[in-house]
Amino acid sequence: MAKFYVTCAQGLAPYVKEELVALGIDAVEAGTGVEFQGEIKDAYNACLWTRCGSRLLLELKSGRFESLDQLHKELTLFPWSTHMRETDTFATKVTARRAGNIHTHFAALRVKDAIVDYFNDLMGCRPNVDLDNPDLRFYLHIFENRYTLYLDFSGEPLHKRGFRSEQGAAPIKENLAAALLYRSKWPEKAAEDQDFIDPLCGAGTILIEAALMARDIAPGLYRSHFGFMGWRLFKPAEWEAVLQNAKARAVAGKARYQGRLIGIERSSMMIGITKANADRAGVLPNMTFKQMSFQEYQRDADLKTGLIVTNPPYGERLGEKSLLMETYRDLGDFLRQYSGFSAGVITSDPELGRVMGIKAERINKFWNGPLNCVYLQFQIDERYFVNREKADHNEQRLEREALFEEGGESFFNRLMKNYRHLSRWAEREGIEAYRLYDADIPEFNVAVDLYKDQVVIYEYEAPPTIKREIAESRFMKVVQITPLVLDHIAVDKIHIKRRQVQKGRQQYERYGEEGHLFEVREKEARLLVNLTDYLDTGLFLDHREVRFKIGREAKRKRFLNLFCYTGSATVHAANGGASETLSVDLSRTYLSWADKNLALNGHFAGHELVQADVLEWLRSEVETLRKKPLMARNKDKFDLIFMDPPTFSNSKRMEGVLDIQRDHTQLITDAMRLLVSDGELLFSTNLRGFRLDPQLNELFEIVDISRATLPLDFKKRPKIRQCFIIKHK
Repeated sequence: MAKFYVTCAQGLAPYVKEELVALGIDAVEAGTGVEFQGEIKDAYNACLWTRCGSRLLLELKSGRFESLDQLHKELTLFPWSTHMRETDTFATKVTARRAGNIHTHFAALRVKDAIVDYFNDLMGCRPNVDLDNPDLRFYLHIFENRYTLYLDFSGEPLHKRGFRSEQGAAPIKENLAAALLYRSKWPEKAAEDQDFIDPLCGAGTILIEAALMARDIAPGLYRSHFGFMGWRLFKPAEWEAVLQNAKARAVAGKARYQGRLIGIERSSMMIGITKANADRAGVLPNMTFKQMSFQEYQRDADLKTGLIVTNPPYGERLGEKSLLMETYRDLGDFLRQYSGFSAGVITSDPELGRVMGIKAERINKFWNGPLNCVYLQFQIDERYFVNREKADHNEQRLEREALFEEGGESFFNRLMKNYRHLSRWAEREGIEAYRLYDADIPEFNVAVDLYKDQVVIYEYEAPPTIKREIAESRFMKVVQITPLVLDHIAVDKIHIKRRQVQKGRQQYERYGEEGHLFEVREKEARLLVNLTDYLDTGLFLDHREVRFKIGREAKRKRFLNLFCYTGSATVHAANGGASETLSVDLSRTYLSWADKNLALNGHFAGHELVQADVLEWLRSEVETLRKKPLMARNKDKFDLIFMDPPTFSNSKRMEGVLDIQRDHTQLITDAMRLLVSDGELLFSTNLRGFRLDPQLNELFEIVDISRATLPLDFKKRPKIRQCFIIKHK
């Protein structure tokens, strides 16, 4: 008997447990997932049939965790050759909870080292790491003072069914779609040949999941690969028996369901994608597609009873929400046609659900990715229809009254006060991008930034002592009150972002695709920002005074910008009369952005952009400089250097891992070797709790200018970053 753990999204564990029990597996909920003990064939079945699970993990080892050194030592003694071959490729990942200040990336490297050391000692050779497509993945979870080592039995996440080649822009994941269908008792309804409709079917995720359930087709039947297939103890004969049983059930199920499956979608491209995916999944028969908007569709006379489930747009941006109100009203009108049906609508905003004009019979909470959603279940009956005009009037009155309760009025007053003060200051200084509010009132833990005629509202991660429901309520007050204060800003110009504790270059990573850049001014500098596609906008507002300092000091100097990001500091240096600039960053995207910023300010020749890992580039430049004659070295050095590294980075393009607390001594030392004798290095970091290596004070003259370079709009957050001037002694 082996021990297994099935991971799943928050709230889906009960459905995973029911699925496993239906397979004859004695499963129990454990944390946010489900665990069971069973034979290997049970795990094969679980991988094949679990609709709501995310990953299936085989427990290999557990033990007491004391330190990374102790972990490495124990795992070096683990019999890895039982599970993998020296020729296999592998990847490692570590998660930790309540385990103190464990650096999970370093921990993953120690697990990798343990595997490599084991095979080197045993065979004199080692397996290779492949982060993208390994033969085997190993997961290690640290909880308090215990660790557990797992083999990824499923491989790719289980929501990837194997038949989907394309999907829509923002689809619902298959495992969540399955959970919604379970919650609406679709398997029972399908057994009665009831009909199914998705009025906003998109790429058909919900529709196809409904068809798979109705026809008893295993969700993993069309996958060509599972993680266990690379396992040394994989038993092909047992797997083949499990697979053949699933195929036999699919053949029987296809002939059993006689209901209709209807997808309504205005996009012919989306219908084409859905048909292709449904055909590959073997569920295209009995499906009917209507290329039109759901508002145009009229109920077919032969549709008697059934289920309607849909995932309409959510409208995470404020302006989008206003536009979607009408869509949800129309959806309510659509549902009213279907007396005798039941319906389910998932949305991240209950307010949008309320405008539908039908009282929900049941409301359940689900997570759709990072979004906290509600699943509204309706029984379509006149008894549940709401007088919409009366309801809207009462609701608006109550909302207006509630808006200024529980601290709302205090937030309104503080934001108004800040805006009146800072807007005058910004106008005098020629600044179009600045911070208006930054968690001034503890209960409203947000930041509000103004970018000319647009606003970004950041929601900080709430402390664990604050219930999520309370945090969400307070944040919604912020979203509603902000346009009341900034009444000159159109609602579609307000952008909402969720800011959590960032790791590495996470803050720089893309999570949108709009690609819209627009210009803001910072004194003489013209800079491009993007308010939609990234967590950060391309302009660090708290570095503004440092950029101004660079501009004042750059005249006739060679300027080096390390970890240059979008090159805003380089623009200020060029505007200040720098004779040459060189900007280095690992990201091609941000170097292209920096190039646009320079061009916008009329700077072309003499301003070089280099794509490189800064650590390696510095080492290379220092080595090159050493080889030159002493008299020739100075002309290749820089007069002014700026360095603002990420706190942590493990980009695939890097050979190693950057940890600024660990690596800053080497970074600064190497950068100083490229600095002329009377030059100046500006070193900045946003790492909380950063401590400058005392040895650097013995080598260089260092002045802390953190407070002196703190902008007026960040005076209430003096610890937001640290900045130092470093010179040769």
